[in-house]
Amino acid sequence: MNMHLNKPFILCCLAVALLAVACDRFDGDTTIPSYIKIDAFDVVDNPADSWSQERGFFSSDIDAVNIVMWKAGDTAETNLGTFQLPCKVPVLRQGLIDYFRITPVVKQDGIASKRISYPYLETLTFDSVTLVAESVYDFGTLHTRYIPKSKMKVLWKELFEPGPGDITLDSTVSRCYSLDTVMPTYGDYGCGVVRVPAGTTSVAFATDTTYNITDPQAILYLEMDYWSDFDFGVELNNPTYRDGPVTLYQHMTIYGKPERGWQKIYINIGSLWSQSFNHYPDIRPHFTILNNEGRPGNLYIDNIKLIVM
Repeated sequence: MNMHLNKPFILCCLAVALLAVACDRFDGDTTIPSYIKIDAFDVVDNPADSWSQERGFFSSDIDAVNIVMWKAGDTAETNLGTFQLPCKVPVLRQGLIDYFRITPVVKQDGIASKRISYPYLETLTFDSVTLVAESVYDFGTLHTRYIPKSKMKVLWKELFEPGPGDITLDSTVSRCYSLDTVMPTYGDYGCGVVRVPAGTTSVAFATDTTYNITDPQAILYLEMDYWSDFDFGVELNNPTYRDGPVTLYQHMTIYGKPERGWQKIYINIGSLWSQSFNHYPDIRPHFTILNNEGRPGNLYIDNIKLIVM
């Protein structure tokens, strides 16, 4: 039997079929984006561990985040990507998202192209987030913590707190309490300063002791805040084998940019330790101010931590 189907009827059937396929593919989602927004990321204390009562311990510069999401029915997690803060991220999903996993990201060695998920800070998970098309889910400012003490160890810290205690760097470094130089976030605390007189082309200083690392698989980072008129080197001053000669090994040069004020840096000192020392267990952090012009100035440092996992 012949049937005559007019064109409008055929187009209507095609539209219904395409709609059915689309609904099945997107599982109720849409090509119209929802948005998630993150303003900033900082570090706070973990009450279970009580890392420190000193606020400078938690100085941070988390300038990006990695965002992963999962919705029931997905065959795998969706990595939305890494975004510089503050960020407003489009998401082509709607309704209930089972979780977002947000990981703090920092510039390793101060280099933007070497951003990493910093291993000593906790990733945050947010369950049951409901997204609405063309609307913004605002996470605001997020607060992470250092991973538990059972997983990491602070081998050395120097926060330059006020009081009679000795500084754990040699006498080249002194305390400074001037309100126009200490970090504004920690304005009632001190910092360290190396004052370089005119005509001096190089100033070196180091920790007053060595620090022992027994695990050759250890992940080792040096955190510090600085404000410098000069370029300065970050080094290790170590023997390469027990009772061997002590040698200065340079890891990197930090460029002095006094107009930027205080800056935070996360230094992968473990890469030098593993490559140059074959995991020799005793290490001694060392610094050298570079001043070929012989001009006067200052290097301010604060909130130094040598951390191992």
